[in-house]
Amino acid sequence: DGKAKADSGAGHLHVTSPYLFVGEEERVGQSATSPLMDPNTNEHIGQVLVDYLPNSIFTTLNDTVLAPGGFPALITPSSDVLGTDTVVGPGFSLDKEGKAIEELVLLDDKLYCEDMVECSTWIQFEPILTDMKAGESGSASFTRTGPSGTEEEVDIAFSPVIVKSFRALNSSNMASGVEQQDMLIYSLALAETKGGVTQSFQSIDGFVTREVNICIVVLSLLIFFSTILVIFIANRVTSSMTRPILHLLGLIKDINRMNLTEDDLAMLSEYKGSCREVDSVYQTMEMLYTVVRFANSTFFAGDLEKAYTILKDSLKLFIRLGNSKAIAVASNNFGNTMLTIYRTMTASGEEEMCGLSKKEVVAKGTAYFAHAIKLGEEAYDNFYNEQGWSEECLSFMQFLANRYFNRAMFLLTVKDDHQYPKEAEAMGFRDIQITSDMDLEIVDQCLEMGFKINRVERYDLMMSRIRGKLALIKLGYSPVELDIEEQIKGCFRDLKNAMKNPGHELFENVSQAGRMQTLDMTLIKYLALAKSSPKDAARVAIRMLVEDEYVFQDAMQEAIKALLIFMNTCSFDDTCPDDEDGNIKRELRAYDASLEAVFMQRAKSCTSINSKAAGSERRRMRSMRGKYETSSSSSMKGKEEEELSRTSILRETFRGDFTMETF
Repeated sequence: DGKAKADSGAGHLHVTSPYLFVGEEERVGQSATSPLMDPNTNEHIGQVLVDYLPNSIFTTLNDTVLAPGGFPALITPSSDVLGTDTVVGPGFSLDKEGKAIEELVLLDDKLYCEDMVECSTWIQFEPILTDMKAGESGSASFTRTGPSGTEEEVDIAFSPVIVKSFRALNSSNMASGVEQQDMLIYSLALAETKGGVTQSFQSIDGFVTREVNICIVVLSLLIFFSTILVIFIANRVTSSMTRPILHLLGLIKDINRMNLTEDDLAMLSEYKGSCREVDSVYQTMEMLYTVVRFANSTFFAGDLEKAYTILKDSLKLFIRLGNSKAIAVASNNFGNTMLTIYRTMTASGEEEMCGLSKKEVVAKGTAYFAHAIKLGEEAYDNFYNEQGWSEECLSFMQFLANRYFNRAMFLLTVKDDHQYPKEAEAMGFRDIQITSDMDLEIVDQCLEMGFKINRVERYDLMMSRIRGKLALIKLGYSPVELDIEEQIKGCFRDLKNAMKNPGHELFENVSQAGRMQTLDMTLIKYLALAKSSPKDAARVAIRMLVEDEYVFQDAMQEAIKALLIFMNTCSFDDTCPDDEDGNIKRELRAYDASLEAVFMQRAKSCTSINSKAAGSERRRMRSMRGKYETSSSSSMKGKEEEELSRTSILRETFRGDFTMETF
């Protein structure tokens, strides 16, 4: 190597890499060699070699104190025949096998890189190593894989170790002088990991933080105790005035969002200790809420006359108080009551109910829904202008969509008795389209804004929409115009996806079998009404009767009726079972009659329970005590006739194809 270096003109001094002396296990030395040249012919005669012991250099470097994870590195400018160049390096000792510096610095990267040449850490370290071997000085940083397997950033500073040597210009004539040459012997580097450097400051940081925190606490205590007396006095003076106002403000906000909680109800009925004016406002708010709850309770108890009377008087009260939210809620519920009264009159053939004829019911229902939607649109615009697409705004938008659907159900149901049938039908279909657009917009905005969608409420709402459209199909409207098939497919798809996860929120209160039965009941009606296919309806009906251990009564009754219709119409169908003696039909009729008797009994019990619940609400309305205890028209009916009428009304109130509102 020394001769080759001299011949190439790269220098006349060559220093070897450290090596163990032969026979000396722990003595490491290096050799320096220079060429002997004939001054006359300039021929290479031989090499002069001097051995020396560089132990003091290695010891000094190895004893250098660096931060945790830091290391010194000393390498030769060129590698030996084995490719090693390390003199001092991390975890390296000269009494061991020689290593290249990159093998020591990037030791753990070999575990994660199959080819070190393509490894990102080698790509960063290679330019640094090239500069070191070229005798450059500078600093740089690179990343490597640490002992723990995580990436760590290393800062490195390097500088060359240069020896000055002198070469005779003419070895045959010393008077000609010498030439000075700078010979690169080593390249020295010191490396520190950023984690190691910052670690030494952590104890100082903790100390400073503790001292600062102590000062902050002391100063805070001084400020606190100097002002606590003033705060205490001010609080005592103002709390008696501000606390009830803040509670009332929160209550009104919940009412405006239609999100009244149990805490709000307790506040309405139990809050005391304020001034007389605020107590009066609480009593008024309690009355508003109780009136709506009472009206809804009597409605679902099957007492339409009492519900009608309460809603009529409560609407007058709300108008007198100027509460637009309560007026809108009462108007919507009044419209649903008119729809139920119309359906009951149509089913029973009665000419008058609650003192109203069909024409009057249609006129009142149309007006109530128009007023509820108008107030809802104004309130929605205010919400949107103030908050944009907030959760409260989208929630109120859903209430508005429900009102549009309720009006569509009403107008399309009463069309034949409406003063303007064509206009009523056109507006009904327009409302259904608006409802569909708003339902879709609500979901899109929730997904876009990152709001949580209540999957249970959403699924139940879509099922309610489907039930409403089935009721319209039964009245003769086109399934294609109502676009019901896509909604049924959507609910089936949602239920199918939810059934993949037994813990889905959709099954918290209703089991998978229960949800499937509800959907099957809808499919049975759809196939029978929209597709005119008793055979397919019977196929769906038989599933729950065979597979499910428990079946909802209304679902079972619908399935039995579908099977009975199929048996009556399948004479020429190959799949029709043999029933020449009529045993199957008799059994199905017996089941249907039995289920009808059970429904009558449960309806009677439900009426009694709901009447008691309504009674508890009525007792809270002290200002109206005794007004709704009896109904003049009800007292004229016999007990049996009244129970039959109440059962018929219950069927209409529990259709589940419109939405009753509350605060």
